[in-house]
Amino acid sequence: MANHLTTKALTLNNDHQKCISALLKDVSADLEKMKTKDCSKDNSLHRLPSTCFELIRSLPGNKSCVDCKAKNPDWASVSYGALLCMNCAAKHRSLGVNYSKVRSLTMDHWSAQQILKMLEGGNQQLRMFFERHELMENNANRYFTKAARFYRRGMDQHVEKLAKRPYEGRKASRSGYSCSSNDRQQKQEQSISTLCCT
Repeated sequence: MANHLTTKALTLNNDHQKCISALLKDVSADLEKMKTKDCSKDNSLHRLPSTCFELIRSLPGNKSCVDCKAKNPDWASVSYGALLCMNCAAKHRSLGVNYSKVRSLTMDHWSAQQILKMLEGGNQQLRMFFERHELMENNANRYFTKAARFYRRGMDQHVEKLAKRPYEGRKASRSGYSCSSNDRQQKQEQSISTLCCT
């Protein structure tokens, strides 16, 4: 009986890995199409591909607004790679584009680099960053801090490097960093698994 359960668990894990690989492959293909569709424009804009939408929504913490925790946010702060509800998106727009660039997941058009920021960011990641810098109080002032500026610049630099090659997922993009991202990757894989394998 125990042997049967082990075999079943291994089969489920293999299916899980195949599902994740297929979704990441589709996301990568969609991003590459966006990059090559109009080579004459550096930042040509396109509708958010459904594969990217699914992956962004599945990231840890992205089921609720990064600021107020309202469910099913449909707006994004591209500057932070975070999802927002409509009310918080309006507040972010009032901060100015130097502090937070806001887009709708469903109505706006996106560049490949903006999508990469969303794929590499995530609400849980931003919340953890703010927590480490003792900026958990939910007010707009935290977006004017040196820590927030450091986060924005870091995202820009990270995505600039990623944009030069096909996207292989968060684990691959962070493999060169010394910090341990295994726990975050496992959580992302679990959320992707829930999304595409149920």
